[in-house]
Amino acid sequence: MTKEKFNITSATQQEIADFTEKAWSVEDEEHFDEQVDWVRKDFIFKATQGEKIVGVITGEFEAGVTYIEDLIVDKEMRRQGIGKILVEEVEQLTKDKGGHKVFLFTMEEWGASRLYESLGYEITGNLPNHCLGRDFVIYSKNISE
Repeated sequence: MTKEKFNITSATQQEIADFTEKAWSVEDEEHFDEQVDWVRKDFIFKATQGEKIVGVITGEFEAGVTYIEDLIVDKEMRRQGIGKILVEEVEQLTKDKGGHKVFLFTMEEWGASRLYESLGYEITGNLPNHCLGRDFVIYSKNISE
């Protein structure tokens, strides 16, 4: 087949919803022997001290797996356990939703790597030449009991 036989255009989620629901339903049955809830559920947690936000963690849960998109702690408040508490909150959220795994990616030489490793996360992948041409790593942790 050639590209000339098809018209490729941008679309919205609403425009493709019916197609993707039907098509993925067939794939779920074929690959998982059941229907899978692929709906992403976003989360945002903040740590505060008084009225001041001192840390934030964001991400999404989907099909038993949580992806941590952002974790940031105020530079003046680091090394006080805020990042650990935020990550543990996400792990609990994952367990509460019946999930089994948490993952994220970061630059290996960033200080956050020490935090993730201290919490039991392991490097499970490499992303060479990733964001802004820098090398990143994937950290994962299986949390099912």
